[in-house]
Amino acid sequence: MPKRSNELLYQDIYAYEPVAILGGSFNPIHKGHLLMAETAHEQLGTDIIIMPNKATYYKESHKNISDENRIDMIKLAIEDKDYLYYSDMEIKRGGITHTIDTIRELQKNKLDRIVYFIIGGDSLEWVDKWVEADELLRRVHFLSAVRGDMDIQKSQAIIDRIKKEHPDSNISLMNMEECPISSSDIRDDIKNGRDIKGRVPESVENYIINNKLYK
Repeated sequence: MPKRSNELLYQDIYAYEPVAILGGSFNPIHKGHLLMAETAHEQLGTDIIIMPNKATYYKESHKNISDENRIDMIKLAIEDKDYLYYSDMEIKRGGITHTIDTIRELQKNKLDRIVYFIIGGDSLEWVDKWVEADELLRRVHFLSAVRGDMDIQKSQAIIDRIKKEHPDSNISLMNMEECPISSSDIRDDIKNGRDIKGRVPESVENYIINNKLYK
């Protein structure tokens, strides 16, 4: 696989088997995202592809920040991680991001290509409500982050419910350290003049300051 830069060219993503994706808005990318990617890498033993979305049907469009800004911050955050790449596949496709569209594209030339999709515990609760959920759960191996025994019990109960309703679904749990960081909190703190040090890589913090983002 090509290394350095961390950009994964559009066509190169089809060379991966399996493909492991961490998707999201990454507005901005933070250390919680990086910890999730690192944990998935350790569990799967494969490179992880950071894939920022264009826009989603359940979130507001990315206000006052460009796709290029988000990609620049991703580049900075992963530049020293040789197991992390980023792909702008969803951004180039444009329009509203539906995960099933990305999965269909990745499997268009190889229907049995294994695709892991890494999600947080909060997303696990809603994944069976995503667009074309039955097909999505059948095609994808979801890897859901959990934190601690209580979270494991709650997440396992959700998985049991999903498997009962979608017998072909494939969902595993990924135990990771507690990392209570959210992009929305970071944006709010910047807007209100509060410090974000330690929650994003220093290079990302400097980029935000220099480009006056989220003000």
